[in-house]
Amino acid sequence: MRQNNIFSRRSSAFTLLEIILAMAILAATMVPIFYFMSKGASDTDINVSRMYAVSRASEVLNAMLDNVPFQALRAGIPGFIRIDDLAAVDGYEKYDEAWAIKFVTTVFPGSEKTAAGWPCQNIVKDPRGQYYKITLRVEDMPSLPATTNLKPEMKQIGTDYPGKAPSDFGAFPAPEPTFSFLKNPAKLLSQAWHQRKYVPNPVSQMSDGTTFLFETELPGKVSENHENFYRDDGYEKYQASAFRFSNPTATRMTQRMAKSMVSYTNDENFKYCGLKRLIIEVQWNIEKAYLQDPDQTGVGLRRIHLITIKADIDV
Repeated sequence: MRQNNIFSRRSSAFTLLEIILAMAILAATMVPIFYFMSKGASDTDINVSRMYAVSRASEVLNAMLDNVPFQALRAGIPGFIRIDDLAAVDGYEKYDEAWAIKFVTTVFPGSEKTAAGWPCQNIVKDPRGQYYKITLRVEDMPSLPATTNLKPEMKQIGTDYPGKAPSDFGAFPAPEPTFSFLKNPAKLLSQAWHQRKYVPNPVSQMSDGTTFLFETELPGKVSENHENFYRDDGYEKYQASAFRFSNPTATRMTQRMAKSMVSYTNDENFKYCGLKRLIIEVQWNIEKAYLQDPDQTGVGLRRIHLITIKADIDV
């Protein structure tokens, strides 16, 4: 009996070979687990960097759209903020040197003034120590000289509006942005809107400074015909002569028709510019050796781009 007990205890023990074999199996199964854990951490780090870049790019674009006057933002790669040549422009009195310094310090910290203005470019760091290079590209979108002789187009936009989208104008002959305006019923109903009237019989009368013979005589304004109201057919809720707006008239204009010249250029090709294209680029490098060098090229280089259009709302 005693010998049998000894034999049983010995048969239940592990040999060195069995231990080595078990460790090898365990190692083989843990390698892919550690790989996927490491890859997951790396992917998470990349996603965090991308989210930070997108967030920063959005903040910069929103700041440029909401806080920077149209004429203070100049074209270039990078674009520039310049205000020293706007001192005599009406409406820009508050955009002085102090404003520019405060804005640039907030949105593009580290940007230093040059002869062209403050460049819209800088490098920022996230809390993890990743560095990002932010560059704002600004492109003017001017009106074409070929559209000088065109006149505003007018059309009724259909009875589906406002329940559905209005009918579109036909294809514009020139490849440039245009502006379409609906007449404002509130203004049409206001007597204050009709400040200018034409002389009924311009052949036999002359302008006396109050009434005018031709539209070109108006002091920088366009006259609105005092009888130009909507009287749509088939709408009988009110009396027959009531103003109705179920098939309104829209007007389409080019930039030359819709705005005055910008103050920062005498170039015929760019002096009628009411739109700017803003392209924000954020660049960084995820390689550990280049976390602080976003300009370094290679497999770790990453970029994101956001694009928007800024319009001259002072038109």
